[in-house]
Amino acid sequence: MANHNSRIINDKSLAAEGITSKVDRWRSGVNAALLESNFSRSQAEQLRWTVEAHHFDVFICGRLQSTAQSMINFPHKYENLNDHFILMVVVEGGIEGKAGHLDITLSPGDIIILDVLQPIKMKFIESRQVHYIDVLYMAIPRALLSEVDNSCQLHGKIIYQKDFLSRMIASNMASLMSHSANFSDSDVNKVARPIIDFVISAIRSSHAPIQPIMMDTKLHIITRVCDFIQENLRVSALGADLICQKFGLSRSSLYRLFEPFGGIIAHIRKKRIIAATRMLLKPLYQQWKVAEIAYYWQFEPATFNRLFVSAYGITPNQARKEHHELWALENMNESQVVWLRSL
Repeated sequence: MANHNSRIINDKSLAAEGITSKVDRWRSGVNAALLESNFSRSQAEQLRWTVEAHHFDVFICGRLQSTAQSMINFPHKYENLNDHFILMVVVEGGIEGKAGHLDITLSPGDIIILDVLQPIKMKFIESRQVHYIDVLYMAIPRALLSEVDNSCQLHGKIIYQKDFLSRMIASNMASLMSHSANFSDSDVNKVARPIIDFVISAIRSSHAPIQPIMMDTKLHIITRVCDFIQENLRVSALGADLICQKFGLSRSSLYRLFEPFGGIIAHIRKKRIIAATRMLLKPLYQQWKVAEIAYYWQFEPATFNRLFVSAYGITPNQARKEHHELWALENMNESQVVWLRSL
C-alpha cells in the first residue's frame, strides 16, 4: 500500500490471503530490493511478510520482515538494475549462504554489502523469539561508490556487530526511515544526503586492502565499463567503438563481456530508458515534452515511445499521467512495482 507520501511504500501479507497472492505480492516487494525469493512448499504455506521502501532520490532504504526462505540475485532477469549494491543489516534472525566465492554467516547486528553483478545465494533464518527475520536494506547506485578502489571487491564484505561502524550505520538507517514520512521535498536531500554520505564513508573505511576478497577480473572490467556508460549516457557517440577505445578492448571481447546482459548496445539502451523514465516522472521536468526528453537522452521520439511501451507496457504519456494519480490508490499495483524497479 502506498503511503500518502509518494516516496514511501508499505505493504504486508494478510491473514486471510491465499498462498499464491501472498507469494506473488511478496516477490514484487523483494524485487525492489533487487533480489528474488524461493520457497519450499511448506515455507510458502507459512509465509508472513512486511515490506517497507523509502525512495530518497538517489538511493532506496527499506525494511523486509518475513518467515524463512531463500534469496538469490537476478542480474540477467532485470539488467537495468545491475548498477547497484545492496547493504543489508540483520535486525532479527540470521542469514547464511554464499556471496560469489565466499561463505557468509550473519547474526543480528551484522551488515553485509552485496554487488548485484555477482552471484548471491542466501537463506533467511527466522529468529526463535519472534519467528521471522527482520532486515534493513539500502540499494546504493554503483556510481556513489566510485571512489572505493575496486568496488566489486566489496561483494560479500561483512561489517560485524562488534564493529562500532555497524551500529552507527544501522541506527542512521532506522532513524532515516522513522522520520521519512515527515520530510518535505526540500528535506529529502538536506537530510538523506548526509546519511548516504556517512554510509559510503563507513563502507570505504571498512574496506581493508589487507583482507582482499576474491574477485573475477572479468567482473572488475564490467564494473568499470558500467561506470563509464552511466557517466556518459548523453554522449551521442557512446557505443562499442568508444568503449573499446577507452578500455583497450577488442569488439569481440566487449561483446563477450556483455553477452549475459543482452549485449552492450542493449545495455546502453536500457540505461538511457531508465534515465529518461526518471526525468519523465519528476515534477521538475513536468513542462518538458516527451519528445524533448527523448532527444535529451539520444532517442528519436518514435523509438523512445516504442522502447518505453516494450519496457513498461504503457506509453510515456500514460506513465506520466499515472505517476501523478497513482498514489491516491489504496492498494499497491504493478505500476508501483515498475516505479521501484526503475529507480
